[in-house]
Amino acid sequence: MINGGSRFKLGLLVLVLGLNLRWPLLAGQPPEFPAGPTGKGNLIFKLENDVWLDQDDGYTNGLFLGWVSPPLEEKSKSSWLRFLYRLNTRLLGSESRIESPDNGRGQEASGQRWAAMSIAQGMFTPADLTREDIISDDRPYAGLLLASLTFVRNSGRTQTSWGGGLGVVGPLSLAEATQKWLHRTYGWTEPRGWPNQLKNEPVVDIWVSRFWTVLGSEEQEKGWYPALKAGLGGQLGNLMTGLEAMLDFRFGLNVQPGQEVLLPAPLFNSIPLTGVKRTSIYAFCQVTGRALARNLLIEGNTFVSSHGQSLRHFYGQLTSGLTYESQQAALSFYAAIRTKEFKGQKYFDPYFGLSLSLAL
Repeated sequence: MINGGSRFKLGLLVLVLGLNLRWPLLAGQPPEFPAGPTGKGNLIFKLENDVWLDQDDGYTNGLFLGWVSPPLEEKSKSSWLRFLYRLNTRLLGSESRIESPDNGRGQEASGQRWAAMSIAQGMFTPADLTREDIISDDRPYAGLLLASLTFVRNSGRTQTSWGGGLGVVGPLSLAEATQKWLHRTYGWTEPRGWPNQLKNEPVVDIWVSRFWTVLGSEEQEKGWYPALKAGLGGQLGNLMTGLEAMLDFRFGLNVQPGQEVLLPAPLFNSIPLTGVKRTSIYAFCQVTGRALARNLLIEGNTFVSSHGQSLRHFYGQLTSGLTYESQQAALSFYAAIRTKEFKGQKYFDPYFGLSLSLAL
């Protein structure tokens, strides 16, 4: 278990970071960020952990580092961005229908396009970290290291994305070393069961998603507004195979539907795209449902014998939090809770998250 002193130090660190970025908002002035975007895209960092909940099990830690391109154009000065543009058009088509806010019937146009690249690490553990044996009625120790590339096309009030990921589950994910270092550094309980973790297995997954803007507009005047998006997605591979549906509700000052990339389960629901037109602050609530045929992290290795549990084929997740967005940066704090993912699981799986996006 995590001692109170360590939780206080970590909580104080995040609180100080949060106040440094958010306190000027309370005084009616936006935070000071670096000069405006240079057209090189966004750098995104995410951290998810259950450290503040006095528990350390299930999905216990996730680290994410990503880059989102600037809007891709055929005549970009960068040969790299032109290459990404060509890949985007091959996957998502060369033309899209933009819905006109005036008549709703739309006109033919190329739409906006992006590419997103990321690397993420996830850790998954049973509830009792002190046991060295295999815990027959709990999930296996598992680490995941995943690199991904996703292409996005925005067509007015719809947004489509295709992506794929390559990675590894097992000791090569370095999850064991990362968790042991963190626990040793902060004096937390030593996890003793990692020798029983899932064995090394390459993972290959592809995914597709589409979002629809149900309520809200990028062009609405300044003020307090709601926004609502609905999304559907699918994922296929030996890591996870299934379908996903999401509702994303927002309410706040200058809130806009926003552009996002829906990421593959089981890590991080989504990442934001380029900066919004106006500085905004809003509360959000996301409801996600997943129907799964396969989850390697629960059921165990695909090709060799390993510890695993019987999968619950349907589970949900509720995520809510606060977000600040500007042309230069975006900052989110959020809490999430997942329903039970395997048969015999005793508790839901809650955690907290921090997301920071900076224009390059």
